[in-house]
Amino acid sequence: MSRMTADKARDMARAKDPAFAVDTILAGIAKAAEAGKYEYSVRDYGFGTSTYCNEKDYPELCKVVLQELRGLGYRCEVRAVERQFVDLWLEIRWDEVTP
Repeated sequence: MSRMTADKARDMARAKDPAFAVDTILAGIAKAAEAGKYEYSVRDYGFGTSTYCNEKDYPELCKVVLQELRGLGYRCEVRAVERQFVDLWLEIRWDEVTP
C-alpha cells in the first residue's frame, strides 16, 4: 500500500489555493514579459481540464484567479480548440488595447 507523502499532500493543497495559483501564474507572466512577449497561457488550476461554456459555470478556483488577474489589469480569456479532443487553456494578455 502506498502512503501519501507530505510533498504529495502539499501539491494537492496548492492546486486548490487561489493565492498560490495567482503567484505561480504571475511568475510565468514575468518570464514571458522578460522574453518580450505580451501573452502567457496556462492549463493548470482547472483551466485545461474543465468543460464549461460560460464564466458563471467555471470552478470557483478559476473564478477567483480570473478576478485577481483582471484586477491587476490583465485581459484573460479561456480559449478552446475542438478537434478529436477539446484543448482548453487560459490566455492572459497585457498588450495595449487599441480603441
